[in-house]
Amino acid sequence: MRLPPHVGLCLATFLAIPCTQAGNLQDLLARNAALPRAPQLAESAFEQEERLRQVRLSPDGRQLTYIETDRGSAELRVLDLASGATSRLLALDGQARVQWSPDSGILFVAQSGGVAAVDPRSGASSRIAVFDKPEEISFAGPDPVRPRHALLIERGKSQRLVRIGLDGTRQVLYSGAEPVGDFLLGADGQPAVLRTTGAGFHQRILQRHAGGWREAARCLPFRPCRLAALTPDGQRLLLLTPHAGDREALVELTLATGARRTLHQDPDGIADLAGVIPGPDGQPLLAEYELPYRRIAGLDAAGRRIAAGIARRFPAGGVTVESCAPSACLVAERGARLSQARYWLYDIEGGKLRAVLEDVRQRARPLPERQLVDKIAIQYRASDGALVHGYLSLPAGLPARSLPMLTVVHGGPWNHVGADYSALAQLLANRGYAVFQPNFRASTGYGEKYMLAPGASFGNGRAQADIIEGVQWLLAQGVGDPRRQGIMGASFGGYATLLALTHTPGMFRFGMAGQATPDFARTLQLTAAAPAKPGETPFAPKLRELGIDPANAAQMAPIRRDAPLTHAGKLGAPLALIAGGKDELIEIEAVVDYVARLQGLGKPVSLLVDPDEGHHARNPVARKAQLHLLLAMLHRYLGGPAPAAPEQAVARYLASTMRADGALK
Repeated sequence: MRLPPHVGLCLATFLAIPCTQAGNLQDLLARNAALPRAPQLAESAFEQEERLRQVRLSPDGRQLTYIETDRGSAELRVLDLASGATSRLLALDGQARVQWSPDSGILFVAQSGGVAAVDPRSGASSRIAVFDKPEEISFAGPDPVRPRHALLIERGKSQRLVRIGLDGTRQVLYSGAEPVGDFLLGADGQPAVLRTTGAGFHQRILQRHAGGWREAARCLPFRPCRLAALTPDGQRLLLLTPHAGDREALVELTLATGARRTLHQDPDGIADLAGVIPGPDGQPLLAEYELPYRRIAGLDAAGRRIAAGIARRFPAGGVTVESCAPSACLVAERGARLSQARYWLYDIEGGKLRAVLEDVRQRARPLPERQLVDKIAIQYRASDGALVHGYLSLPAGLPARSLPMLTVVHGGPWNHVGADYSALAQLLANRGYAVFQPNFRASTGYGEKYMLAPGASFGNGRAQADIIEGVQWLLAQGVGDPRRQGIMGASFGGYATLLALTHTPGMFRFGMAGQATPDFARTLQLTAAAPAKPGETPFAPKLRELGIDPANAAQMAPIRRDAPLTHAGKLGAPLALIAGGKDELIEIEAVVDYVARLQGLGKPVSLLVDPDEGHHARNPVARKAQLHLLLAMLHRYLGGPAPAAPEQAVARYLASTMRADGALK
């Protein structure tokens, strides 16, 4: 059976064709079923730390710097591209940011305690700024005009943009009452354009004018509004901002008149522009997209030549350009089958690519690509006619129709799943499960209209319907055994799991929900009323811009009406709940009360409470324990392979944190 003409799919590596041109899903399923089965890998094999981080090409194209991590340690290293010699520069903490000075002579390293300047030749370093209160000061990058200087943003009673030299000398470039978002310097080294946040959280674009500042334009609150570049004449500003109130695009703003002109947007009409890569002259050279797969597009003649040259080696995408020097570009290859990113240098004149840092990558022992699976980017029509996006991972060598399937719902809900490597999806596919990851409406990355489409319909409404209808669509296409379906998620994904087990009984054999609220309306109201942390924007105005007002009784009524807590008696399948005693978003008392109601009704429910965890599990043992519980439930309810016996630390953790285990007996 062929897909309807309005439905497409794409594979970043399996099929070298874009999403909009993919053809027959049944052919793809048949080819996947005919592939050899991958050997079952140990659970620990998928728990790989990214070994290479922050790979940076020097502006002169002669050196690469990178952070190499290994078992919790991190070191800054530099590679001379001509000789191949590698030098260790210094040890780092886990949150370090590294950037080259424009003249390639200094590496600026920002860590939690401040900023250091490092000589890449000798390794000598000196602290040039100290952050006593990191929430009040941040590293804004190297000075693009004065190479031996860095730029800082200081937040306090006044908001300041500060230039700091290698000797610690300071120069205040801007001081004002409004917080500074980003900025562009003129040729004289002074700020030419600033983006600040004014009254009502509007973003104001200020232009230096006649010794002061004038408002040249505004962006709506909380919308993307990133300053990309000034044209060489200084008269026009290039912005990354939504086009026509929808997808993010590259827009030209004439500063004198406020007139706007769209220069570039997704040629496939699907995704937001993720970013632009400047050329050596500072002007945008390449556009990059992340959805439904990584891809690049040239923005001028030189950029189009580079994009075409890279596409000859990567016709299906899956790569981004990190930066470009006059002679070369640094290319990062990422995808579902790459447990460790791969890096390349693209020779602009010769049009050739060569791998770099492969020895470092191999030290991480990346999983064999042939034993991993692709993420298929799918599109399906919802019941209201809208096109919805998502991803499907299938184990090789098995008929799709017979597969047990797990739907994994992302959190947020204002977030999204991409096409890159997912340890969970790969482990599950390796164990013989199909994995569906919906980017239901409310997900980011597909434009503002897509994100705002649900409005306040976050009960058993529009967003939830997109998830359920995605499962139904896949089943209708012959993907998944309808009698062996499971669903899981964390945060909003956990709430969606509770909704699914409550309002679509009989569809799923079990659910696993982490950090999940049983009463989303109450959670919204509590979150909106909570005071903002220093330097953060209150949540209430953000929600209002998303179309949700927790103080609006009419909006909250349907969410409250559909609350899983209210309908505990309708829960139609075994449920495992994961909660943190220090969760700052979800009331642990509400979760415990919900479980007590379910137990009183004789529902099979398990509860794990970690008294030391917050909304996100940070303890590696906790994450391993949660994975063990998931595999145990998949085995029990969907008939998959039994999990390996938990290691001693995990067994002790489970024994101390499980408050109920009715779903696991």
